[in-house]
Amino acid sequence: MAQEAQNVAGAENGSQGGAVVFAAVKPWLVVEAPKGNDAVQFYKAAFGAEEVSRVNHSKRKAEQDLPLLLSAELKLGPSTIVVSDLTDDASAPYVYELFITF
Repeated sequence: MAQEAQNVAGAENGSQGGAVVFAAVKPWLVVEAPKGNDAVQFYKAAFGAEEVSRVNHSKRKAEQDLPLLLSAELKLGPSTIVVSDLTDDASAPYVYELFITF
């Protein structure tokens, strides 16, 4: 996903090594549990996303209809995103608010 650039502007100015260039970024969207599956279905319906892989939690609580979503990788055109459930015993590393307008 990351590559070292060979000919980078400024490298001739005495800097050591090349710059790291990202060829792709894979956003990981963390959704309040148990809405991860709903989010996946929404991305499929709204954006034509293709589900590439899915990992569900092997156990579920008695009140849950579906097991928690550990990760679902979705292909959106040339891009890829990952969706997962946020549980009570886990925390998201970063919390962002995203507003999309059309």
